[in-house]
Amino acid sequence: MDHTKKMLEITGSLIYPITVGESAFIHEAEGIRRTSTVLSMEKMSQSEIRFETRNTRYLLHMSSGMEVSAV
Repeated sequence: MDHTKKMLEITGSLIYPITVGESAFIHEAEGIRRTSTVLSMEKMSQSEIRFETRNTRYLLHMSSGMEVSAV
């Protein structure tokens, strides 16, 4: 992962599984976040996933006890 990019730690649930080469769609309390193209991802646990897009590194904490879906 590129450590010069900004880092966002967010809480939400996945609308679709995260797929490298596509945007991620995450439902957060404020609405739906659409990211730029996902370049890489790493499942940290059943409730956390790290992924990197063209612009940002994310740490996603899954809300509502939902498990991480990643492709």
